[in-house]
Amino acid sequence: MPNMLHIAKPSMMRNSPITTLIFGTLTLGLIPFFWRGGQILTIYDNGDISYQKGIASREKVELQASEIRSVKVKQSLFARMMGAGNLEIYTTGDSPEISIAGITNPDAIRETLKKLQNA
Repeated sequence: MPNMLHIAKPSMMRNSPITTLIFGTLTLGLIPFFWRGGQILTIYDNGDISYQKGIASREKVELQASEIRSVKVKQSLFARMMGAGNLEIYTTGDSPEISIAGITNPDAIRETLKKLQNA
C-alpha cells in the first residue's frame, strides 16, 4: 500500500476571505464551503495522483506523475499572502487534466509533483 505524500483541499477562507466574510454575515457563508468542500487531491509516494470533486455527483481523475507535462500555479498578491492559489496539472493537450481553485500551499504541491516526476 503506497504512502500518501500530500493531501490537499481548497480553502475558501484563504482564497477569498472578504467574500467569505460578506457571505458569512448574510448567513449564506456555508454555501461556498460546501461548494468547494467536495474537492480532494491526494498524492502517493508511488507516483499515483487522485483528484475527486463533487458532493452530490462525483468526478474522479487518476493519473501517474510520469504522465504530467507541466504544473501551473496562479496566485494573486493577496492569495500569496494567505498561502493559497490555483493549481492546474497538464498531461496532454491544451486544457488541464486537473484544475483546482483556492488550494492551500500550491507551491508545495508543485514541488512534490516535480520530485515524483524526477524519481
